Amino acid sequence: MKILSFVVRLVLLQAVFLPAFADSLEAVEAERQQLQFEGSRIESACYDRFAVNACLSKWSAERRARAAALRKRELALRDSERTERTREQLERLEDKKTEQTKRLEEMAKEPVAERVPKTAPVPQPLDRPEVNDSPAAISPEQAQANRAAFEAKLEEAARRKAEVEKRIQDKPDRAEPLPISQ
Repeated sequence: MKILSFVVRLVLLQAVFLPAFADSLEAVEAERQQLQFEGSRIESACYDRFAVNACLSKWSAERRARAAALRKRELALRDSERTERTREQLERLEDKKTEQTKRLEEMAKEPVAERVPKTAPVPQPLDRPEVNDSPAAISPEQAQANRAAFEAKLEEAARRKAEVEKRIQDKPDRAEPLPISQ
């Protein structure tokens, strides 16, 4: 009896408050939660009866039907939201297009001299001295000294490489084996 009065109160509350926000996803979600709550109440009432399976299958069929109706409403609401967003986006694009055409018409009315974009002046190339005239140019004597230093470094590297190779050759290939205890 308590369950019946609860369900009646719930239906009355839905009748009073549901039209205010009937077409929203929040309303669908609230109804879905209410359906789950009502389902747990009805299932517990079914377990109090003698014919549990019949009661549960009856509730299961009703629950599936109501859930399908909720899903259908949810899909319709999402579709309407999607079409509304699309319409708004198309309006924004149309506004942008009209604004751009107005700007182009205004530019067409202006004289060409006024339409030249205002940019920074192009920098003039700097007067650079010739490479050979610069004080940083290397004299032939300096080039010869640099060459001799480079060759000395090459000889030192070759000598160091030969020392390393000799050390590797003189090293025994492997360590002596460990003694075997018997």
